[in-house]
Amino acid sequence: MSQPRTVPSESTEIRTKEDAAVRAYDALTEAGCESPEVSLPHQTRSTWIVPARSEDGAWRVHIDPRSGATRVVRPQE
Repeated sequence: MSQPRTVPSESTEIRTKEDAAVRAYDALTEAGCESPEVSLPHQTRSTWIVPARSEDGAWRVHIDPRSGATRVVRPQE
């Protein structure tokens, strides 16, 4: 269940780990994941990366810190 980049209806800057975790949770539920468990986000130079798990397995949500746009990916296991 990989999803193309999505932009929230209101572009929102993601400034904190808490903001990134909430946005990742929202993106995962929008992508159809049930009861995702979001782990501690970390920030690179241009992206927040948020690891997560659900009943379907492991996921990562990449978030643009300026716009709040997300990309949900399933890592190779």
